[in-house]
Amino acid sequence: MAKISKVHVHEIPENVAVSDNKTNTIIVITEIIFHPLDIKLEMEYQLYLFVYDIHGKEDIPILISNWDDSIMHRISKEHRIDDFLSKGNVLIKANDNKNNKLVIEKEMILKLGKVTKSTSIYTRNFEVFAKLIPAIDGASSRSNVFESKLIN
Repeated sequence: MAKISKVHVHEIPENVAVSDNKTNTIIVITEIIFHPLDIKLEMEYQLYLFVYDIHGKEDIPILISNWDDSIMHRISKEHRIDDFLSKGNVLIKANDNKNNKLVIEKEMILKLGKVTKSTSIYTRNFEVFAKLIPAIDGASSRSNVFESKLIN
């Protein structure tokens, strides 16, 4: 099984534009180390990257994995839920280049809405959550919510 050895943002922006009309671009660098069996079997993976704005304690991420259509949910440790700002995924294949290590650079676009007059926080904490999903894995999905009337 492959391992994510490091996830970081290349050149963390000092300032982030906040507006309905402005976006911000960051480059997320993910370093992956492959197990020898991954290389032998030429395993394919989907690398998912989620960028979010943390409000207080970090939420607990829950990923509903479904190969190239995975969805992130979260459980809040406090009353405020973290905001998702960007999602990206990259299809990768295990290789034996550079000591079984692969470095992925993924450009991600962040959009932060507006700052209102009632906003008192002018700095934010951002985080990238990375998840590597192998091609040989379980898949998950959910139905749409439906409504029925109860009778007795």
